[in-house]
Amino acid sequence: MVAHAFLRDYLPATRLFTPETLWEYVEDYEKIMLKPSGGGGGAGIIQLTDKGNQRYLVHAGNAKRIVEGRDKTVSYVKSLFRPKPYLLQPLIPLGRINGRPFDVRVMVQRRSSKSTWLVTGWVAKLAGPGFVVTNVARSRGKVLPLQTAIRLSNVDAPDDLLAEIKKVALAAADALGKAYPTLRGIGLDLGVDIEGKPWIIEANFRPSLSLFRKLKDQTFYRRIIAMQK
Repeated sequence: MVAHAFLRDYLPATRLFTPETLWEYVEDYEKIMLKPSGGGGGAGIIQLTDKGNQRYLVHAGNAKRIVEGRDKTVSYVKSLFRPKPYLLQPLIPLGRINGRPFDVRVMVQRRSSKSTWLVTGWVAKLAGPGFVVTNVARSRGKVLPLQTAIRLSNVDAPDDLLAEIKKVALAAADALGKAYPTLRGIGLDLGVDIEGKPWIIEANFRPSLSLFRKLKDQTFYRRIIAMQK
């Protein structure tokens, strides 16, 4: 997706973890996320915040710990790693509802490799209390209709936000579909920051449909199932 000119502006700056790049990111962004490459379900995600005087707040799951000194911080963070390469990204200031962050799952599907991609559903995922990850099962969060989540949140949403989310999702699907020709469905996770800008968080090639089954209105779920036939 980095090679796609339109999408480049919606991708957070991402690099592989090393101790050196960790401190570069801390100096540049102050708050950063460490994520396992190829992980799933929000497992292993860590938030690190520079508190000054070589004191760092490490937030993993619903646990927080202040660590002093760079060497001790690297050792502690690495002790939390899953057995995968880790990525570094700046923290996206996600929109929040009553202090809890949310992001957006967008389903994009096509009937065949020659068909047009379509957005068949979207839903907001609200993190559970005390968590930085929005994975509903892991954080004991909940789902909300996207329009409801935006309305209840602190996001300064432009009038065309939903149209922009759809445009980004379709462009991402187009780029990924060219790289993976047999791909027919993508669960794209997008963050929306407090200024109303969408950010691409990750693309799931085997997305669970349980999020859409949790919605009272089953229109999206039925549409998604119909596209899989």
